[in-house]
Amino acid sequence: MLNEQIKSNIQSYFNGKLTPLQEEELIGWTKESKENLDYFNLQKQNLDPDSIDHPLLQSSFLELQNRLFINQQFTNTNSPKNKKIYLSFSKIAAIFIFAIMLGFTSAYLFISHFAGNNEVVWFETKVPRGKKSQLLLPDGSKVWVNSESSISYPNNFMNGHRVIKLEGEAYFEVTKLKDTNFIVETNDYHICVLGTKFNVTSYKDFERTETSLIEGKIEISREAQTVNIIPGQTVTFINDKFKIKNNNTIQAAKWKDDIFDFDHITFKELIKRLERWYDVEINIKSPELNNIVYSGVFKNEETIEELLDVFELTLPVSYTRDSFRKFSINLKNKEKAE
Repeated sequence: MLNEQIKSNIQSYFNGKLTPLQEEELIGWTKESKENLDYFNLQKQNLDPDSIDHPLLQSSFLELQNRLFINQQFTNTNSPKNKKIYLSFSKIAAIFIFAIMLGFTSAYLFISHFAGNNEVVWFETKVPRGKKSQLLLPDGSKVWVNSESSISYPNNFMNGHRVIKLEGEAYFEVTKLKDTNFIVETNDYHICVLGTKFNVTSYKDFERTETSLIEGKIEISREAQTVNIIPGQTVTFINDKFKIKNNNTIQAAKWKDDIFDFDHITFKELIKRLERWYDVEINIKSPELNNIVYSGVFKNEETIEELLDVFELTLPVSYTRDSFRKFSINLKNKEKAE
């Protein structure tokens, strides 16, 4: 009987039907024993989206299920006060559903079970090749995370520590909060944000880090260097130097709307992007192709074969399909010579 009542309460919890007091009692019950927590997690993992009454909860659950791929494990660093959590689908679904419906109170209570007052816990979200994800952060900021990218943030995010670590590419719409900045850390530099819209590209194999400012104000710092840019500018860090250019910065973020808009990028980079977006491998067999500069606009409605067909029509190249997810591209005249 007890389990049936608890099960009902957990279902109501995910439907947003518990009062704040009932929520607190349920979270307290999960802390009483490992068995209680295991039972809570089991019910959460077996949650059927069809049984979720609230339409926003249901759509959030399905969106996360369809677009997120996240591994779960707990990893201690050298410091006992630092942990990183790789969230499973069920756990991150719960956290973001709580955040949307309950003003992040429930998310905070759930997270606090894993992190004591003196612990810093980092939550990391990884998006695999061929996928994109849209996340809502505890401060209301929105982040679109591109293929083969990851972001992480600490459990003290709302206590004056709005720090995000990024590997890969993401588009941010940051909520402005009084007396607290929003910091994005990349491998090459840190971005200090007051409230703005911008796109950051920081893939290691691109050999550069790039930030395009669409709206607002940001400050970029690396060691003793500081760079301020205004909307309509892109700052690139390459070969240990900053470069600023005026351009159509909106173009840099169109990927989040499933539009691939390229302006004078190398063919090599274009292929790397396509590999990530379509989760394929493309072998450029002719090194001469790597530095060809390419511009174009595609929609995600097109298949990889359709895009490669366009390349054959607009460039002196041909492609072959080597296996289900492997392709090769060669210069036409070189292919004949071979």
